[in-house]
Amino acid sequence: MPSPLRRVALFTPDLTDRADRRAVVALAHALVQAGHPVDLVAPMGGGALRAALDPAIGQIDLAKRHAATSPLALARCLAERRPAVLAAPASVFWVARLAARLARSSARTVALAAEATLDEHLAAIRAAARQSG
Repeated sequence: MPSPLRRVALFTPDLTDRADRRAVVALAHALVQAGHPVDLVAPMGGGALRAALDPAIGQIDLAKRHAATSPLALARCLAERRPAVLAAPASVFWVARLAARLARSSARTVALAAEATLDEHLAAIRAAARQSG
């Protein structure tokens, strides 16, 4: 019997309609289509891209105004949801790494480079999921 696919959390600074945020949403959809349980975590859950999210994607609103004020709330989320991988755009990757340390999480952190393709992001997340404990 194959092992179940590992949970992936994607942290984004918000859900406004911008290229890097659309890339995170596209990544979430691709991961769900591949069978991964996915949580999309944002400081504030509202925004133009919220309506585009597949219902299978967990939508987590940290109730914070900015990504910079989110590490503790994100750490609580990591402790509760226990993802194998936490991925975030490079601009807010420091928040993801700090939250993972605060949560003492075994989640692998993956930086999503702006110039990388969807396939490159998927490959990095899959590799991190295989390496996670």
